[in-house]
Amino acid sequence: MLNEARTYVEYVLQTGLHVRGGIDISTLPAFLGARYSLIDAEILGRSCILTIQTGEHDDTPATLTKHHELLKRRYPDRLIILLSDRVSNHNRHRLIGHHVAFIVPGNQLFVPVLAMDLREHFRSEREQSPEALTPTAQLIILAFLLNKIESGTTASALASLFRYSAMSMGRAINEVDTLGLVSVAPHGRFREVRFEVSRFALWDRVRPLLRSPVRKRRRVREVTGIPEMLLAGETALAERTDLSHPRIETRAIAASAWKALAKRYGLDHPAGWQEAEIELKTWTYDPALLGEGNLVDPISLWLSLPETSDDRIGAARDALLGQVGL
Repeated sequence: MLNEARTYVEYVLQTGLHVRGGIDISTLPAFLGARYSLIDAEILGRSCILTIQTGEHDDTPATLTKHHELLKRRYPDRLIILLSDRVSNHNRHRLIGHHVAFIVPGNQLFVPVLAMDLREHFRSEREQSPEALTPTAQLIILAFLLNKIESGTTASALASLFRYSAMSMGRAINEVDTLGLVSVAPHGRFREVRFEVSRFALWDRVRPLLRSPVRKRRRVREVTGIPEMLLAGETALAERTDLSHPRIETRAIAASAWKALAKRYGLDHPAGWQEAEIELKTWTYDPALLGEGNLVDPISLWLSLPETSDDRIGAARDALLGQVGL
């Protein structure tokens, strides 16, 4: 039920429900400890306690109100929110009348004290004018520009495709929605993400917000047969154009994968004098998510290559956008 609550809160409020763990009930009156499990959580920066009824107790809304009042006195700095998998229509109206906050995943959320917080949350998001997209938001935009996703896909489908948590993907979708790059509308229990402009118009609008995915460059000893390492930099540029191959090969991996790969293959050990070296670039997102075969995708490659006075490299770099119709 906690997982369902997370998904539902993110869908309704477009912000995360952060569950921090259980709360010790040994100090509570025995009748409360016998009736509830208490979960420490946070919504919109507000600490709260989710109360989950245990056992076969079927307390009336009036009794639930008394119990919540007791918990408010015990935890005055927390919001007390009932989490239940079902509440009858009659009891729901009575809980609302008693001002008892509750969440029924997939059905209804009533936490009136969050209304002002929610307005301030969205106002602050609108007032922000970011100089660049976050890596996850950039990944969504590039995937559409590369025809790897279609307009009308859902937030959950994107999270699954790119192996991100629903919460992380939800934040990225909120970001591009706030910037007016997509429209987001409910579709059953899911959020549908629609690109309302053409690829070319989107590229024109988003180009100033895109940044190089490269986080760090390293010289490491060459190890063949590591599937996570895609050709990148001028090596990938040479593969995609008629540019000559550089002397040092360049490859790319996700920054999050560096430590594990370095330990497994000894990449962080200095190369011996007879060993070949490669340049390894760690990226803010996994290059394999948009890559093709053993090459990084052409738009990320274009972003990763700095402006240069070398006309040959500059012409080859510009040719990358023509390859994807931009």
